[in-house]
Amino acid sequence: MKSASINYPLLLIVSAATALFAYLGIARLHIDTDIVATLPAHERVIADALAIFRNHPIHDQVAVDVAIDRVAPEMLVACGERLEERMRASGLFAEVGKNDAGALVPELAHRVAETLPLLFSREELEQTLAPRLQDDAIRQRLQAAMEAMSGLDGIGQAAFLRLDPLGFKDPVLAKLIHLAPSQQATLFKGHLLSRDGRHLLVVARPATAGTDGEAARKLAAFFAEAGRDLSQTFAASGIRVTLTPAGAFRAALDNEAIITHDVQLALGLTTAGIALLLLIAFPRPLVGLLSLLPALAGTATALFLYSLFHDSISIMVLGFAGALISIMDDHSITYLLFLDRPHATRGTDAAREVQAIGGNMALLTTVGAFLAISLSDFPVFRELGQYTALGFICTYLFIHLIFPRIFPVMPAGRDRVLPLHRLADRLFNTGRTGAVAALALALVLVFFAKPEFRISLSEMNTVSEQTQADDRMFTEVWGNAAAKVHLMTTAASMAELQAQNDRLLARMEQDMRAGTVQSVFLPSMLFPGPERCRDNAAAWRSFWTPERVRQVKTALVREGTALGLTADAFAPFFAQLDSPDRQAPPVLESRYGRLMGITTGPAGQLIQFTLLTPGQAYDAAAFLETYGRDGKVFDANFFSDRLGATLFATFATLLAVIAAMVSILVFVQFLNWRLTLITLTPLVFALICTLGTLKLIGRPLDIPALMLAVVILGMGDDFAIFTVRGCQWYGTVDHPGHVLARSAVLMAAASTFIGFGVLCFAQHSTLKSIGITSLLGIGYSLLGTFLLLPPLLRAFFDQENRPVASNASLEQRMRHRYRLLEAYPRMFARFKFKLDPLFRELPHRLAGCGEIRTVIDIGCGYGVPACWCLERYPIAKVIGVDPDPDRVRVAARATGDRGTMLVGAAPELPELPGPADVVLLLDMSHYLDDRQLIATCARCMALLAPGGLLLLRFVTRPQGSLSAAWYLEDWRVRLGGRHPWYRRPEDLQRMLAEAGLVELKLQAAINRELFWLSGRKPGAPAV
Repeated sequence: MKSASINYPLLLIVSAATALFAYLGIARLHIDTDIVATLPAHERVIADALAIFRNHPIHDQVAVDVAIDRVAPEMLVACGERLEERMRASGLFAEVGKNDAGALVPELAHRVAETLPLLFSREELEQTLAPRLQDDAIRQRLQAAMEAMSGLDGIGQAAFLRLDPLGFKDPVLAKLIHLAPSQQATLFKGHLLSRDGRHLLVVARPATAGTDGEAARKLAAFFAEAGRDLSQTFAASGIRVTLTPAGAFRAALDNEAIITHDVQLALGLTTAGIALLLLIAFPRPLVGLLSLLPALAGTATALFLYSLFHDSISIMVLGFAGALISIMDDHSITYLLFLDRPHATRGTDAAREVQAIGGNMALLTTVGAFLAISLSDFPVFRELGQYTALGFICTYLFIHLIFPRIFPVMPAGRDRVLPLHRLADRLFNTGRTGAVAALALALVLVFFAKPEFRISLSEMNTVSEQTQADDRMFTEVWGNAAAKVHLMTTAASMAELQAQNDRLLARMEQDMRAGTVQSVFLPSMLFPGPERCRDNAAAWRSFWTPERVRQVKTALVREGTALGLTADAFAPFFAQLDSPDRQAPPVLESRYGRLMGITTGPAGQLIQFTLLTPGQAYDAAAFLETYGRDGKVFDANFFSDRLGATLFATFATLLAVIAAMVSILVFVQFLNWRLTLITLTPLVFALICTLGTLKLIGRPLDIPALMLAVVILGMGDDFAIFTVRGCQWYGTVDHPGHVLARSAVLMAAASTFIGFGVLCFAQHSTLKSIGITSLLGIGYSLLGTFLLLPPLLRAFFDQENRPVASNASLEQRMRHRYRLLEAYPRMFARFKFKLDPLFRELPHRLAGCGEIRTVIDIGCGYGVPACWCLERYPIAKVIGVDPDPDRVRVAARATGDRGTMLVGAAPELPELPGPADVVLLLDMSHYLDDRQLIATCARCMALLAPGGLLLLRFVTRPQGSLSAAWYLEDWRVRLGGRHPWYRRPEDLQRMLAEAGLVELKLQAAINRELFWLSGRKPGAPAV
């Protein structure tokens, strides 16, 4: 590769800028590994869950299972206490254990015993207390109490025996079990032990949120060291100690480690794979390797621009960056394939050709698809959509603005057929065999293409196998917390909270009777408000009839005396039976808040968390409707269902919007419904085959798959757009340029396969799902493009190539010439012929010219007047000249074999065959200054045959108001960097006379802003 073909200083500057943007972007952005932050918050169920996640004290708690290999409670407690000491000394935890709250339980039990008349409802008195009043029950209770006193603190138990000899407090205190971290536990010396006596639970709150990556690493290192310390300390006693921590920090750590591994794998293998592909696919391998530069520059620039508007970015979005490079590399590969040719090529020409055969439309559909994802309420998808759309735009701008300056001119390369081109040709020319095979595949898979959805948030939060095993152990030993329902309520004061709890408990009791709620604990069960106290006291008085009081007193005195107690031993209890109204309502003091699940919010409000067990008649939606009015509800199962339904509805809507958007954009691009359907055929094929294959391999549609379905609509359609638009541009699928276009499609697909193929081997379930779904979608889109489009396009062009009917009108014959061209020149020709009075006036202006054989059209544009001449004069040939190569291409296609269209600008016209019978200068003189126009007239004189006609239509600037068309043309000229030259008719007449033309005729056109001027070359026309 010649050094002169590359602008090395600019290449170095761009490389340095790319590195700088990447560094600034990463330095400015916080890499977010918290999956909770990615949840959408517009749905009530999800918003409630997020509020509970943010405020619940257990959100960042760490639970540690201390296990030994035998039943030895004393030794197990010793292990737990040693661990708690180390945790407190580490400085990593704000709170360790439940010591403060646990110390309140004895005091709370005494308060309950003192306020028994205020704690039981009428129903509880009949169901719970009445069975305890039988003589046998009283005897057994007193005997058990006396035995317990002999082994415990006699003074404390004696006080309880006087206040509550029948253990009425026990069913009240039993409700506190709902406040414990696990209800499958027993209390031993202030510690929670498992039922089998081999596990002890330690609960702590880290000083820093466990979802923070650095804090998670410190916690993991601490527990690893603590586990080794416990093993060494108790090894001498022959006890094997196992330490198993659980909490959000482990999920955060696993996610960070797994995604970091996947990111490095994706970036490394993608870059290496694409580099290898480029080395074997380009005539000059170094040119191919440089195709990575726009993708890397676009990714880095997008990262920097993203950092200007956002503070953080999800690590999953960065994990997608490897695949993103391969996707964006498609555009640079296409550009360089058109640049690296056997003949010398200008960078600007290659960029223009890529844009013309579908580059702009491919960018628009892809960016539109990703921007549609950014409309999602799912933050991680919103980030992905915005970042990826920025990446595509930056890459595309780099390719078409910077790359042509890095490669101003590419010298001619070796003329050899590469394996890639041969493979593209073979795939594209499978003909009916390939189409039938593709249709057969689709017909088989369509029976399996019914989508199945599996929307699970937990599967997006991938953890290691060890963490999964530890979670299963925690569930087996300590129970499944996910089966509970959380209710969060707030109040400004304790008094307000107490009154709120009274109302809440009344509703809960109704639901427990109805089977909606199985069990629950509320502070009002121990600290009822004034209204509930009055109701309970009234129920107590009604329950303790004189006969029942007499019977219980007699039985207690008799059985107590038999056990050695005095007759007045139960006087405090008898006082509660005789005078329940003397009890003052218990006050819920702030020091009980932590035990009752009450915390203080950031704004100073009181926040209470209630944990309940659903009953058999529980209905999540009805429960949310009832209790969601005064609080926030979190039901893990209902939350997952609603999250899935919300995401499915969101992405189904996006899918429909993108499908409609792509269809509309494709139709606008072609303005031909048959070409639109042909272009969309590979997408339909890909959708059927992808869904069917996912079903066969046992992969339901998850959240990433739904997301990628939207993306594939935008990306997969690019292949068809390039193929169909290229066919329009070149006129046939067999044109050498179209061979290059389909090679670019194959190369783009291959690079995308590499990017997404790498993600198939990712450990993180989200990235793996992205890889598999995208690989299938893009792969089937490519197969549809190469197997289905060729026969469809050939059939379309064969049908359109039929000659026009002999009795067709002039307008129909004109439209027939443009039928296979792109939408804009096709519509331009149609409306120009309909709306421009030029074609009504031309017959009169050319009258008297005799038989016209040769016409030269200077400034021919899209060749509409030239085609009119060909249809008007059957034996004529037209030679057209225009400075715009694209207009010359269109004019050449439209005029066919009877036209010769050349790139050139007046007055420096290319060599033109002559002489001509007519030279046309239509609506172009205002582009030329006087010198250029005089030189052009002189050149026209030289080109004309004797007696030949020079015909001008020119624009003036008349007095008075001007039309919108005049201003539009004026602005168009000025925006092109030119100065318009509007001349008086007499000035133009003088110029033609000075050029030697005779028989000058000046006539006003139908449009008052236009004039006609004609003149002949002296001499008699040839016969």
